Amino acid sequence: MSSPNEVFGPEGKPFSHYRTVLEEMARMGAGEWERRTENARGWLIERQRELGMEPDDGVHPADYVPRIVPAADWDTLERGLAQRMRAINEWLKGLEAGRDEVVPKEVIQSSALFDASVPTRFGEVPNRQMGFDIVAEARSGRPGEWEYLVIEDNAKMPVGIEPMSLLRAMTPDVLPESYKTLGVRPLDGLMDIFGEVVRATSPEPDPTVAVLSTGPDDQYYIDHRVFAAELGAILAERDEVEIDTDGSLVHKVSGRRIDVVYERIETGRIYDDVPRLVESHYRGLVNAVFAPNLDVADDKGVYPFVPQMIRTYLGEEPVLSNIDTYSLAVEEDSRYVMDHFDELVIKSRSGWGGKDVLIAPQESREDIEEFRKRVEENPVEYVAQETIDFSTHVLCETENDAFVLRDAHADLRIHALAPDTEKIVVVPGAMTRVAAPGNKLVNISSGGRMKDTWVLSR
Repeated sequence: MSSPNEVFGPEGKPFSHYRTVLEEMARMGAGEWERRTENARGWLIERQRELGMEPDDGVHPADYVPRIVPAADWDTLERGLAQRMRAINEWLKGLEAGRDEVVPKEVIQSSALFDASVPTRFGEVPNRQMGFDIVAEARSGRPGEWEYLVIEDNAKMPVGIEPMSLLRAMTPDVLPESYKTLGVRPLDGLMDIFGEVVRATSPEPDPTVAVLSTGPDDQYYIDHRVFAAELGAILAERDEVEIDTDGSLVHKVSGRRIDVVYERIETGRIYDDVPRLVESHYRGLVNAVFAPNLDVADDKGVYPFVPQMIRTYLGEEPVLSNIDTYSLAVEEDSRYVMDHFDELVIKSRSGWGGKDVLIAPQESREDIEEFRKRVEENPVEYVAQETIDFSTHVLCETENDAFVLRDAHADLRIHALAPDTEKIVVVPGAMTRVAAPGNKLVNISSGGRMKDTWVLSR
């Protein structure tokens, strides 16, 4: 194995919390495993039919060997991510008020995700839903013990809540004995909490919510359908809403006034399609879960300054660390990156889904030079991170009536939800994303798969 594996130790023996899963798999055999995982895929196909979708077996490509997070590890993650979200929200409040004590001006001014000409109204809880991407690095000399590092903060439309819910509906039927024996923390009521968070954006006691989607071509369209169905929300595409003469947002088909917008449009911006929506949001006629300019907290150029936000606004030391990151909007950092270009991971600050990312050590000289030219044309749009030897998990296949477990890099997408000014709920689970073997890009759009993540209660 090229990197430390979370399932097996250096000598090939499984760590104790995975023995239960591997023993259940051995008892059922490869044939029964195939039958159970095929039933899980069939359930997802049927769920798509129930939602009025054209069934697609490529939706949410999953691996059914769960990732397991021990209770002590989860305690650290939960404390660290609640702390991080609280600090980011305090920083956003200051930014709305015209104060920024942490992030250099050149970073905000050069951000493609912040438009100073747009009036900003974040509300009392600027960011109510965040997804944090986490990797695990082995503690030196202590196999099976991990240090968790935050690699990205996702503040705008973070994917993961709905896939997590769908995966959890399937995996206990694949490994029922392990699920019961290990004491996995349930995700019961997850969609109810999610709905509470979204509704809390509006002062109305029973607001009308609209999930705005790109439509059936979106790879996460099933999530949009699931969320709209669970919440009793309107599901609409961008051309199905308009601003009326009073400045309210209206669903054209039903004529209903929309109080809360939950945007899931990945191409372009709803504010470009409905220009008067910015003014309506600012006036409080409609409330956006992801308000205009909230994207700036998603900017990878802002990420390096989150530890200082924690120190400045909370008076605490960060529980979770960042990866060493350099902003090319800062002159000293830019010089270092260009001198060490072929040693680093280079990312577009406003990119998403694994797009516009170069993991230089695993790329060809030609690809590195081509990417370097792109960076040189607009250096302030990029950041760079040191490469780290983060952990791998396993991808399970069957071959000749036997199991084949392949080593593959994995991260965690963990969600935190803020229903009010006092409370942050870190969802006790995650969408684990696993890269194709030999790759470190874990994004589903880059060929990765997803896993259920079992957080242990003891």
